[in-house]
Amino acid sequence: MKLSVYTFMLIGVLALAGCSDTDEISEVNNDNGSDQTSTDVSPEEARPKPPELHIQVGEESLIPILGTYSWSVENEDSTFDGIEVDSVAPPELVSTMDPLQVTADTTITFNFEEEPDRYTVRIWDEDTNVLSESDMVDLSGEGEIICEVLAHWPQGNASYAFSLDIE
Repeated sequence: MKLSVYTFMLIGVLALAGCSDTDEISEVNNDNGSDQTSTDVSPEEARPKPPELHIQVGEESLIPILGTYSWSVENEDSTFDGIEVDSVAPPELVSTMDPLQVTADTTITFNFEEEPDRYTVRIWDEDTNVLSESDMVDLSGEGEIICEVLAHWPQGNASYAFSLDIE
């Protein structure tokens, strides 16, 4: 009986230790030759991320919400760091966002921090159904539309979401 209790306690301690959120600390060699720890870069900043997307909608600029992505980068020692992030569907991502007002003749331009190899634009309805997919935003209807840009690079892919209200 005592062995079972100790086994469960050990499993619990190991589980808690495995779930703890620790920051990475790197060692830096100062000019004077002494090693010193540095936490200048947070773990969030150190994670590989896809390029940012800025969207020009007529005269206004829009930064979409980054959704699901998979991204990897090669390190100087030829190893790779990668991350896969899942998110809710685009309709849920933009649910707290006010859509930009547009008309059927509004010009929309995608300005990627790094140009992707290819991208597609999906139009979603509020029930998380994909209504259409093409290489541009279709402004032919009326009312609110939810847009997702799916971009692909050699390092991975990313999804960006935003909403528009067509007058």
